Amino acid sequence: MHAILDHLDADLTRPFRVLAYGDPNIDLVFAVGRAPQSNQKVLGRRLGSFAGGTVANAACAAAALGCRTRAFGRVGDDADGRFLLDAYACDGVATDLVRTQDGAVSASAMVMLEPGGEKALVYAPLAGSAFDAQALAGALAQCSLLYAMPYDPGEFGRLQALARGAGALVAIDVEAAMAPQAGDIDRLMALADIVFMNDATYQALFGKAPQPGDLAALLERGPSLVVVTCGAAGAMAAGAPGAAQHPAFAAAPIDATGAGDCFNGAFLAALFEGRDLDGCLRFACAAASFAVAQLGARSGIPSRAQVEGLLARRA
Repeated sequence: MHAILDHLDADLTRPFRVLAYGDPNIDLVFAVGRAPQSNQKVLGRRLGSFAGGTVANAACAAAALGCRTRAFGRVGDDADGRFLLDAYACDGVATDLVRTQDGAVSASAMVMLEPGGEKALVYAPLAGSAFDAQALAGALAQCSLLYAMPYDPGEFGRLQALARGAGALVAIDVEAAMAPQAGDIDRLMALADIVFMNDATYQALFGKAPQPGDLAALLERGPSLVVVTCGAAGAMAAGAPGAAQHPAFAAAPIDATGAGDCFNGAFLAALFEGRDLDGCLRFACAAASFAVAQLGARSGIPSRAQVEGLLARRA
């Protein structure tokens, strides 16, 4: 944690704080009594189409909360692509490095939203890869931190090498599917400075529920900071100064889609402001409480005034 803050303090000249690597997508959201299982059909109600994408959601949260953020990725040459670019701009994300792919249909996800806000989804990505070594090297030289989800280990290894060469920190959001084999999670963590995951991922990877005191052991695998979100139970983290935990702020959940992404973006925004570990968790938990209270992955991303107002009321 100290090393990360020292790096950020010494890196104030770059025009952007975060480079968010990944394609945005359209979320097609349906309300269902319960998500169907194999060979089942359930009745549902379509609730609308929303801008989404895990990396894109975090980028929008960070930007909306005052963190200078630039997106790197692709959209299709269609109405959804134009909508996604406009949605980025609404939250203040720079889109000059988001390429429109000729003849392609933008990435999409079908989100099945259950009562209480939990969800199941199907994701249809754009074919191919956004990776462009020359463009990425130039972009990373202008950013302090790379934020990515390492779905493709080979591509992520090349991406991480470019970030290191440009002097940028690396933050990743990990899901259990990214590390199916023994040793996979160690290889991913060794390449990152900051590792985010949720409690379900932690349980799947390490065989037990996360505890603040256990997170410090993960720092031996390479990262300087590990952050675990725990839904309605809040979040916890470990870094060089030690471990911290913060409860969730009360919220009336409508849609959990994007809440973890909002947390991650808010955490990075707080980190760039020089807040300590507990302060980052508190700020991010406050932001996430707004995110779950609206339908759509980004509809509930709060303004800085909303977050600061909530923190002031709960001081």
